[in-house]
Amino acid sequence: MYSKYGSIKKARGIFDRVKDKDLTIWTSMINSYAIHGMADEAINLFEKMTTSEGLKPDTIVYTSLLLACGHSGLIEDVLKYFKSMQTNFGISSTIEHYTCLVDLLGRVGQLELALVTIQAMSLELQARAWGSLLSACRIHGNVELGELAAAKLLELSPGSSGSYVLMANLYTSVKSLTRQIKCDT
Repeated sequence: MYSKYGSIKKARGIFDRVKDKDLTIWTSMINSYAIHGMADEAINLFEKMTTSEGLKPDTIVYTSLLLACGHSGLIEDVLKYFKSMQTNFGISSTIEHYTCLVDLLGRVGQLELALVTIQAMSLELQARAWGSLLSACRIHGNVELGELAAAKLLELSPGSSGSYVLMANLYTSVKSLTRQIKCDT
């Protein structure tokens, strides 16, 4: 509750006072750090949970960890933890995990790697990831890849108006950028 209102110190104080912490308590604190952009703290707590405390993480705690690393632009950490889910703990990647990965790759401009990641996913997992890639294409002005992402998104979710909105936003942002470049020259 404290974390929800931005009081991370109070949330951590309560966390530290809990004697027998279960996975839910650990996940809650790691997620609190993730939400508030405190990736280093989330990583440190995750490492303590899995090593010192010997708790086995689940898909939910991994989602929080990937979110924390992704929103802080820690690409190496996202890739490391994404891989360690399967290799160290036998956890299969979910759509949430893939979306965190694609979102980060899009944020840092690694659009081609994001595309390869999506193409490696099963079809039932791809729809949300294509939406993340389309949003990243808007940010980076990549119309060609954005059109591919929109086409794939429409193919998987034909009744969704969201993909049309995202594509319109891409065209609008590219048009604005073109106008700005013409004014600057």
